[in-house]
Amino acid sequence: MTKKAKYLLLSATIITIGIIYLIKTRLSKFKKQVISQSNFEVNKWSNYSELDAPTALILQDYWSRGVGQNYSVSQILSDDFQSNMAWSAVFVSWIMRVSGAGDSFPYSATHSKYIIETTDNRFNKPEAKFKAYDINEKKPKPSDIVCRTRSGTIASYNDVQQGDLLHCDIVTEVDKTKLVAVGGNLDNKVKEVELSLDSNGYINEPDYFVLIKNTL
Repeated sequence: MTKKAKYLLLSATIITIGIIYLIKTRLSKFKKQVISQSNFEVNKWSNYSELDAPTALILQDYWSRGVGQNYSVSQILSDDFQSNMAWSAVFVSWIMRVSGAGDSFPYSATHSKYIIETTDNRFNKPEAKFKAYDINEKKPKPSDIVCRTRSGTIASYNDVQQGDLLHCDIVTEVDKTKLVAVGGNLDNKVKEVELSLDSNGYINEPDYFVLIKNTL
């Protein structure tokens, strides 16, 4: 093979690899919107917490559009509401709703409910756009949802009970060693968290047990 032919072959190989990479890493319009909206909410909350009056209208919208539950501003600002009405699942639902998930996402005020439904999707609904996997089965990608136990809850993949105390965040960035995710009701606000990945790209953190893949 001549030197010119070798260069042509090498160039073709590099271009092919580049095209495959772009195809695999290209994000859909919906995924981009999920990431963009999540980051926008982090910035919106940067100087506030749920204890601040200006956030009442934000939370009111999360509850209303996210899961169809309507509360007054005075209810939201009450100590009883803030102590007993966790809104992290509402936040995830709101992000999916306003980003355009339509009927593809099982909106809920509890993480357990949509984990149960997306796990069922995996086994019984091959056409579903959101499917839950064990944390060691799939690698996280931007716009996926990562979930963990909290408050001493005992739950594992395919063994989640309605009402289990859980928490989920939306992945916005992934590199070789870590990911960044955005969650609601973290320290009473929307904020980012960093999770470490193992050498193979799987989540390497205690308590995390479910990864909901988004293929919409």
